[in-house]
This record gives sequence, C-alpha cells and structure tokens, in this order.
Amino acid sequence: MLTAPDAPAVRINVEPVFIGRDPSCQVVIDDPEVSSIHCELRAEGQGVLVKDLGSRNGTFVGSVRIKEAVLTAATTLQVGSTRLGFEPGGKKERVDVGFEDSFGPLVGASPRMRHLFRMLAEIASTDLSMLINGETGCGKELVAHAVHEKGPRAKAPFVVVDCGSIPGPLAESLLFGHEKGAFTGANERRAGAFHEANKGTLFLDELGELPLELQPKLLRALSEKQVKRVGAQHYEPVDVRIIAATRRDLGQAMNAGRFRSDLFFRIAQVRVEMPPLRDRREDIEALVRAVCERIGRSDRADELVALVGTTLSQHDWPGNVRELVNVTSVAASLPAGAESLAQLLPLERGSPSGDAVDFSTPYGEAKRTAISAFESRYFGDLFRATSGNVSEMARRSGMERHHIRPFLRKLGLSKSGASDS
Repeated sequence: MLTAPDAPAVRINVEPVFIGRDPSCQVVIDDPEVSSIHCELRAEGQGVLVKDLGSRNGTFVGSVRIKEAVLTAATTLQVGSTRLGFEPGGKKERVDVGFEDSFGPLVGASPRMRHLFRMLAEIASTDLSMLINGETGCGKELVAHAVHEKGPRAKAPFVVVDCGSIPGPLAESLLFGHEKGAFTGANERRAGAFHEANKGTLFLDELGELPLELQPKLLRALSEKQVKRVGAQHYEPVDVRIIAATRRDLGQAMNAGRFRSDLFFRIAQVRVEMPPLRDRREDIEALVRAVCERIGRSDRADELVALVGTTLSQHDWPGNVRELVNVTSVAASLPAGAESLAQLLPLERGSPSGDAVDFSTPYGEAKRTAISAFESRYFGDLFRATSGNVSEMARRSGMERHHIRPFLRKLGLSKSGASDS
C-alpha cells in the first residue's frame, strides 16, 4: 500500500504504478522537484519493485538513493521533496497464474509465463492498445501476432512497422500514406501502414526509436482514429488496433524529452513485460522440444534437451529465446554428441577457438573476429545440413530468407548451389 499527501492510498499489484507530475500517472505529485515520470512500482516476487526512471532529483528509500530496490517492509520513499509511505499488506493476495503452458506459438510452463498467457488471453478479446517491453530476442513480435490471431481481428491484416528503420524524410508517408506529387519521387498516390492495417492490427516494433517529430501525429491518429496523407487536405477514418514493442526504457526516454508521455500512456493501455530467458530457465526444456517438433526432429528432442541442460547449463542466453531456437535448430542438424553443440557458442568462451581471451587485442576487433567466426560456423553448418536450401535454412534458423542470403554471399556460399526450393 502506497500513501501520498492529500491523495488516497494506492494498492500495488503486478501492474506498474507510475509516480510523477504528469497527469497520466497513477500517483500525481504536485512538486516542482518531481520529474514528469519519476518512478514506478509493481509487485514482484516477495516484495514490491521500485524503479527510478531517470528522474532529475532521484528516488530515495529512506536516506538511500536507488535505481532499483525491492521493498519488503514498511518504509518511506522520497521523490523530490515529497515523502510517500509504503506499508506491506497484512495479507498477500493470491495471483491466478493460469493453467495453460502455451499461447499461440509461445511456450512456457513457469509461473511467470502461465500468468502472462492468462493475461494475454484476456487482452486478446479486447481492442485495447498494448505495449510489450523486453530484451531483444524475447519474442515480442510473436506475442503481438498471437494476440492478433486470438482476437476478433484475426482475419484482417497484421501489419508490421519497424520504427527503428523508418527513413526520417519518409516516416510520415510510410505511416499515413501520401498523395501524388506530395514530394519529389511521389509519382503516385500511396496508402500508408494505417490504411494497410485497416480493420486489423498495426504492430509498431521498436517504438522507442520513433522520431520525436512524428510522435504528435501518431498520437492524433490514435486519439481521433483518422489520418491525413502527406499532401492531402482531408482526413480519412481508420480502424486499427495498436500493439507496440520496445527494448528501450521509455520512462527514462520520457524524462529525457525523447518520448512523449501522452503517447506512451495512450499506447500502454495494457503493458506486458517479457522476461529474459535467463529468468525462466525452467522453460528451456519445453522450448527445445517445441523447436524440435517445429523442424520435424522430435526424434532428437530428448538428446538435445540433455545436451542443452549440460553443455549450456551456465549459459546466460543473451540472445534469449531467439538464440535458443537457433542453437537447437542447428544442433538438430549436426552429428550426435555434446562436442558438436559446444562449438555453437564460441562467444561464451571468449574466442572462436575456445581459448582464453587475448587482452592485447582491442575489444572491438576481438568482438568482430568472434562474431565472424560464429557466423561462419553457424551458416556453414546450416548450409551443409540443408544442402543449400534457403527456405529450409530460414525455417530451421527462425530467420527470414532475405536475411539469410547476405550471410551466404558474405561467406561465399551463394555460388555453391543455394536454392529457394
């Protein structure tokens, strides 16, 4: 329970509670020393996690300034010159984690994932906008697509826009479309992503990279459900559900002036946190079995589960589920034996050969060498295991075919008979 001066007490649960001067915060503090989005609190594990969001004057637990802390006993929080009281509930509330161990293509039997699947099932049937937070490789796009497929818009388009790769001058046109002659090169009238996703879902990947100048226009499109093409005089109605994802801390981005708080709260009507794989290791076995089934190698599932559990038991999986999928797919194509799997992760041991790191080599150069060696081994083995079939390589690696071809050209494999059949 959180208490603030001249405000009702707020109960903290698994949904984040934001504190700041911004009117959209759940706890609004009228204090000039408090940042717009100062900090957030949410129930986690055995206590309540409090996280400073890059505030100007810091967040204090007692007299200690913190970036993150878990509160388990009665204490005082200080934001700016305002003191807030925290009191643990006398009786812990039971959280229904659900019974399903999958949701669409997502797999996991850990309590955290089962709770997530239950929540996603409830969200899917609504039209609420949704923000998915998580590290690279956690499966944020899979979540978005699964929610779309389970919802009432499933038969309508699912359109993806990568906000991190939008060319600045063309960003507005890409989202909202343009009229013929609106700018140099606009030789015909074109629809934007909002038009393409009409009646369906628009997935804004890497939302934190969206150019600041485009954010108010996106906010208007979401609020008024209409867009205006570049060069047009009139607005057109659109009906889309917005799901966004980011690996950035948008709280800090808002305080730094790089992201609009009103846009954040408009999109984050529901907020989902995707845990990194290292925090749900109990799901690794199920994920390995699911990958083996997907690539038609269920006969090797037991073997690969054992290999991953022993050879890679201490691996932190920095690439998360995407890395596990890639490793399992390639390992299933190699001869049996733990030594084959061990060769797939040269970066874990610091060098391509598995020897100690040579600290006389500059970090950047050593990293490039290690990555190059890994790519050569990975795509070389994958190429041989699939006889150069690009479609099969894409299926096993979990990558798109147009992402695989540059690696084949780089490694001189594209001239060796690679095909799309």
